[in-house]
Amino acid sequence: KNAVVIGRSLVVGKPAAMMLMGKNATVTVCHTKTVNTAEICKGADIIVSAAGVLNSLTRDYVRPGQVVIDVSINWDANKPNAKGGLGGIAGDAKFDEVEPIVDAITPVPGGVGSVTTSVLMKHVVEAAERA
Repeated sequence: KNAVVIGRSLVVGKPAAMMLMGKNATVTVCHTKTVNTAEICKGADIIVSAAGVLNSLTRDYVRPGQVVIDVSINWDANKPNAKGGLGGIAGDAKFDEVEPIVDAITPVPGGVGSVTTSVLMKHVVEAAERA
């Protein structure tokens, strides 16, 4: 599979790229200095978005058949919230625009963050058992 990781941070971007390479994916890492990121993304089977830029992944970056994993956490001051007001967490993907096009996309919130929390708790328990 061909994968694109958008973002090169030490916390998410680089580890995600390494993990995908470990699963034999051909990985391209795009960042703020990458030219034609949208074109590169359209050629991928998997897009991992870790840019940390609200609404930066739009329909121009995707095509049918892709899987989008949005791992970013951004504040969207215009997003309706459960209290009837505005303001909430959102990812990089312009979800309502991208979701109908791709085969699968992780939502923010409710996507990768839930897995992150579970893995973190597992590691805390394992560390406590070793102590």
